[in-house]
Amino acid sequence: MSMLSRAPFLYALCIFVSSPVIANIDNEFDDLDALLNMPLESLADTKVVTATKTSLSLSDVPASVHVITSKEIERSSARSIADVLILAPGLHVAKFSDYDWTVSARSKNQGENNTLLVMIDGRSAVNPMYSGVNWDTLPVSLDSIDRIEVVLGPVGTMWGGNAVNGVINIITKDAESAPKAQLSASTGNFDYKEFKAHHSGQISENTHLSGYIESLQHSPFTDTDEHFKELRHLKVLTERFGMRADYQNLQNTVSVQFGGIQSREDYQWLTYTPAFLDPTTHKNDYDVFLTEMNSQELFAGFQYLHEKLNGNQWENQLWVTHSESDSTNEPASFTRIDLDTRYTFNTQDWGILTLGANARIIDEEYAQFSEKEQYFSPYIRTIDDHKFLNQSYGFYANWAVDVTDSTEITLGNRIQYANITEEWYSQPQVRALQKLTDNQRLWMGWGRAVITPSRLELDTQFQKNSYCSSCAYTVNPDGSVNYYDYMMSYHYLGNRDLDMESVDTYEIGYRYWQDNQFQVSLSLFYSQHDNVRAYRGLGGSRYFTPDSSQHSSGTIIDDMFAQLVDPLSQETMGGEVSIQWQPIDVLQINANYSYKTIEGDCNGSICGSNELPILDLENTPHHYATLHVMWDIHPTVWVSSVVNYVSASEPDEALIQAYQSYGDDYTIWPEVVTIDMSINWQHKPTWPSIKLSAENLGSDQLKEYPEQFGPFANGTQYYAELSWNFI
Repeated sequence: MSMLSRAPFLYALCIFVSSPVIANIDNEFDDLDALLNMPLESLADTKVVTATKTSLSLSDVPASVHVITSKEIERSSARSIADVLILAPGLHVAKFSDYDWTVSARSKNQGENNTLLVMIDGRSAVNPMYSGVNWDTLPVSLDSIDRIEVVLGPVGTMWGGNAVNGVINIITKDAESAPKAQLSASTGNFDYKEFKAHHSGQISENTHLSGYIESLQHSPFTDTDEHFKELRHLKVLTERFGMRADYQNLQNTVSVQFGGIQSREDYQWLTYTPAFLDPTTHKNDYDVFLTEMNSQELFAGFQYLHEKLNGNQWENQLWVTHSESDSTNEPASFTRIDLDTRYTFNTQDWGILTLGANARIIDEEYAQFSEKEQYFSPYIRTIDDHKFLNQSYGFYANWAVDVTDSTEITLGNRIQYANITEEWYSQPQVRALQKLTDNQRLWMGWGRAVITPSRLELDTQFQKNSYCSSCAYTVNPDGSVNYYDYMMSYHYLGNRDLDMESVDTYEIGYRYWQDNQFQVSLSLFYSQHDNVRAYRGLGGSRYFTPDSSQHSSGTIIDDMFAQLVDPLSQETMGGEVSIQWQPIDVLQINANYSYKTIEGDCNGSICGSNELPILDLENTPHHYATLHVMWDIHPTVWVSSVVNYVSASEPDEALIQAYQSYGDDYTIWPEVVTIDMSINWQHKPTWPSIKLSAENLGSDQLKEYPEQFGPFANGTQYYAELSWNFI
């Protein structure tokens, strides 16, 4: 608030100094002023834990780290975790539909991306089936997030498998800092409705308790294509809840969490009714119907931290998670136990040494389908051994020591065992940090990380079916025609002989900051990714059966097979730059830019003269940029805007020609430019706040995936939110 706008309040206060009402009003505006004008935190003051599992100043972490604050999340207009992540450099966030995203770091974006580890308070959110993430069913509330720490590059030494090209750690607010007596309701186009209730309080001298419930309903797509006209009534309903208790007394901190999520999605499905399986009752080739897909997750966690007076720390985490889904692509349930214990020695003479061990045990149970049932669905995933106890055990050490007053060296390694492959594997790292001046840092490093093997790539079969009656025919010598029913099935097989995927990454970076007004971070990287997966065609078999529909002479069944192999490798090069600038107290500007390019290689019989697997691997956008502006134009009003840009990919002409029958743009990742804006008004702290937001302004019906993936178009969305803190 300017001095001119403050003058009437100061004048009134001088005249009516004895009036508690007027004084209270002025205090309320002061509270709003303090709340909105939060200064940009200096790199030296920002504490992060994800890179080393110990609390360090961001300025002194020898890795590419970016922090998304709770203020930036609130001012981003984002309605999901995935949408928030466009604020971090080095991440490619692509939206497939109104509840489906993929996120990649320093690699090609794909639906089953397993090179990025995502965690909530250090608990893995990775789906054990394919070592990827279901972004729409993360059991965490945006309002409960304290910050999101994004570490680019390998962090396998500290976190194990899948911390290959990056780690995203969503850190929630402790119970004392959680929202108090907060209710909010939102509405928007495409049937968007959301209700949230948060509360926290102190229940004893050393203990705080918080909890929340949320309910979200929306259309599964914002694509206005005429093809979806009769499906506008379909809904996605998601419900979340969470509770947290924190106890702190002297050197001991205990945190207990419990929560979960349930998602119910309406969708149109079909079941094939091939006549050769039951010719006597055959009527239609398939039955179309509306059904519901369900998934849910429950988790409970216990964290204990003991901090000694000499700086040493002992920390333990225990998480129990149960998740299940009835999707034909993920028909499984998992019960997972994660245990991590570590001790940190903090000495002046010998530096900081962290020793730790972890165990992960997953009881996996997959749905079973008969041989007949495998031909009923358009696609289905099956597995022979439907029950499995997946076990992983690791030991790790990380040592950071000052070799001079301005130079720090970090050495670390993790030894991990996985019973799914019955192998031990190593994930070492070497890093260095040079303190150039009080506000400048130069760092560099090398690390190796591996991708946790999954049952999807080792043991499962994904089957895609198509069927029609009387659609195949032969012409006899006399000119007569015989008609046949026809079924085509593609079988994508796992492979137990796959080698472990590993990535070696070399990095260098630079940081500069000027108090809490300006900061810049730069990083360059080169990585070598070995044993990249691809499918190799195995040919097929044709069968004939006399069983068929009424007007057919029999049924032709083509079974085509392909199997995962690992002949590919890729070199990825690029860099990221992130700038944060606060020219005046009420204005903050964040900008980031990232570049990456992929060069593929292939060895083995799958390669030969066919370069398509390599060309497909290299087909990725090169340029990514985001601009985020936050402006507190008045103690009662703030506005925010986010502009996101992703360049179009430039596939090789040979790859385009391979898909010529689908059109020249079939394999091209389209250019994406999105603009999101928000405005928030709150007259007094005791009044409700009103927030109006818009997403995809100027980019209505934009598809963010190549046409080959069959993506939905994303429409422009509008929201209005009313939020009220009663205390």
